[in-house]
Amino acid sequence: MVVAAHPDDNEIVCGGIVARLIDEGKRVRLVAMTNGGKGYQDRTDINEAEFAKIRLKEQLLAGKELGIPENENFNLNIPDGELENTLANIGKVVYHVRQFKPELIITHNPYDPINIFSRDTSWVNHRDHRATASIVLDAAYPYSRDRGFFPEQLTHNHLAPHAVEELLFSDSYSYPDVLYFDITRYIEKKRKALFKHLNAFSAETVDGEFIGETKLLPGKNYERLKHVKI
Repeated sequence: MVVAAHPDDNEIVCGGIVARLIDEGKRVRLVAMTNGGKGYQDRTDINEAEFAKIRLKEQLLAGKELGIPENENFNLNIPDGELENTLANIGKVVYHVRQFKPELIITHNPYDPINIFSRDTSWVNHRDHRATASIVLDAAYPYSRDRGFFPEQLTHNHLAPHAVEELLFSDSYSYPDVLYFDITRYIEKKRKALFKHLNAFSAETVDGEFIGETKLLPGKNYERLKHVKI
């Protein structure tokens, strides 16, 4: 399961891994926390509500490129930039964890306000990303596992507690326990999925930044994530 902050983050963070998992016969669910409605930046021809509708459509189209069916592609429609680690939001993720029962969850970096990519490159870890990561950590342990948390999900929704075994965190390049996933065979699927989000970023950003950072060896593409066992 992938729990991402915005409609495009799945494709940016782990689009190649998702395509690879689906090709290997694994089930994958995507849960985006926010609707991305404030991502129109300095455009004056659109408002937040209109842009959110566009972003949600793009999320579904991008997921199809990777092989995610619409019935496994969710958006919690929380306003962009307003995500908080609250019990209510933890419960929303716990619901999906208990329903889908993932062995593994991929999400954002919960540790660092600044992501360090290299000696010369770093960027701010978006507030929604940090909030998403902390919500996922709490949902994975102990809230989805223990019966005492959100018991109404067990009685009213007929779900069962579920223990998540592993987590993968994106944007953790400077950590020693980062795993490298070969996505060379799936880089074009990742690229096509990213191109469904051109209202959020440019084609130059796709090829120069998002695809460019996967080119770690000549002719090879990798996505890097920090591994944590629970």
